[in-house]
Amino acid sequence: MTVVDRLVWRSLLATIGHELRTPLSSIRGYVETLLEGGLDSATERRFLETVRREALRLGRLVDGMLDFSAPGVSTEKSCHACNVVEQIRATIEMLSPMATARRVTIQTQLPDAVLARVDGDACVHALANLVENAVKYGSERGTVAVSCLREERFIAIVVEDDGSGIAPESQDLIFAMGVRGSLAERPGRGIGLAVVKAIAERAGGDVRVEASRLGGARFVLRFPEG
Repeated sequence: MTVVDRLVWRSLLATIGHELRTPLSSIRGYVETLLEGGLDSATERRFLETVRREALRLGRLVDGMLDFSAPGVSTEKSCHACNVVEQIRATIEMLSPMATARRVTIQTQLPDAVLARVDGDACVHALANLVENAVKYGSERGTVAVSCLREERFIAIVVEDDGSGIAPESQDLIFAMGVRGSLAERPGRGIGLAVVKAIAERAGGDVRVEASRLGGARFVLRFPEG
């Protein structure tokens, strides 16, 4: 195996590990909460349904890795459509244990339903990276805002945090594989945003970052309206 081959495999394995971590962390968080007890039956059932949903998504993600060049997404533009609002709510539910641990409040401003031309799993996959970053790099006990709106022929999902933001000179660079933002001292490999960009572009959309009214970063993820 050549040096280039080793680098490619190392990058691939790092990407796979990164993308498996989020659903696994969510499942573990909910199971640990359930084992602590003290929940009413309705909450227990909701948590178990979330665990089941994430376990099924994890299985589909693993299956997808056998066929696609990037985790969870096809090399062709998606012909699927999904209700983006449902995927946003599922993502927030998935990351609730992480938000609770940092005492972060996730606020939403969402329509009842809106369709976009992107596979549901791929949509959650991209959103999970953005919302997880917002919770991780925003302020402890802070606020993350998630909204959804129509923008020309696209459905735009906006994720904002109250952290230190992204320097203007870095805004075009952070979507490259291995590039990290200003908080490079925190754990991470600079993979998540590259995956978000790949998912967006392969569905015919895009992603950008700008300053947030909350003081941190404002990520806008767009998919074609469906």
